[in-house]
Amino acid sequence: MPDRWVDSDPLRDMLVEMGRLPAPQRRFSLHEIAVGWLVYDNEREPVGRVTDHVDGYLVVRRTLFGHGLPWWRAYIPASAIGVAHEGAVLLNVPRAWIGRLGWGRPPR
Repeated sequence: MPDRWVDSDPLRDMLVEMGRLPAPQRRFSLHEIAVGWLVYDNEREPVGRVTDHVDGYLVVRRTLFGHGLPWWRAYIPASAIGVAHEGAVLLNVPRAWIGRLGWGRPPR
């Protein structure tokens, strides 16, 4: 895992987990996220790479079990993005949920 997420504050993270502080909210534009950025799930497992933006969704070419083999495209809504920083996107959902939530179909 790249060292892109080391800027977190351990005390703040612990207080958020205990429910003493609200989870940090960051407003950003999907267009700040460039094509080619890596996408990770909330457990910091690789999901794929950004290939496009479509109407409030990131189009991500998913990888099969993190091995880099192209599998299918996922349309990740902006609400599922936790952090976007320096060439990487961290989602707030596990990788296993992406297929179950119906994100494999283009948005209507």
